[in-house]
Amino acid sequence: MSHATLTPSGELERDVRRHLHHHWKGYAVQAVLMMAAGALAILVPFAATLASTLFFGWLLAALGLVGLVATARAGRAFGGFGTGLAIGAATLVLGLLIVVDPFAGAVALTTLLAIYFMLLGLATFAMANAFRVSGGRFWLLALAGIVNVGLALFLVVGLPGTAVWAVGLFLGISLLSSGASLLAAALRAR
Repeated sequence: MSHATLTPSGELERDVRRHLHHHWKGYAVQAVLMMAAGALAILVPFAATLASTLFFGWLLAALGLVGLVATARAGRAFGGFGTGLAIGAATLVLGLLIVVDPFAGAVALTTLLAIYFMLLGLATFAMANAFRVSGGRFWLLALAGIVNVGLALFLVVGLPGTAVWAVGLFLGISLLSSGASLLAAALRAR
């Protein structure tokens, strides 16, 4: 195929392949680090949960502080001055509360994770229903929906105990699987 007949998406694909080929070593190193961090989080989920909860708390505190400063600098001429102050202060206080009591923060994060899995499961059931009508393999989607709803219920029923390890374990699984897929892509691009 000549260069003149490439579509914009074909050119983009070629550029991405070239980029991956030239930088495969960097992506491989990143993948190995992700896999190591994921394995460590799986082996010590309590420490990973604590670290991610504290990171989230400090991040909220910093965002709240930046929001307060930005609102104050904008002044009262800013139409949402009062709202900006309230949101900045609430974000700052929430972040500091999580830093002071990381276990409560972990319970909140686990609850949000359960809500995410529940919503994802319900959305997956809707997709399975749409595939069922079209004759596709809807049962795989239905199974994924059952797994997600089951995870949500498991997390909620096990609270507050699941808060000690769930965030760290799930973060570890995500890092490990993402790192493995990135490593496979980097080695293929080599």
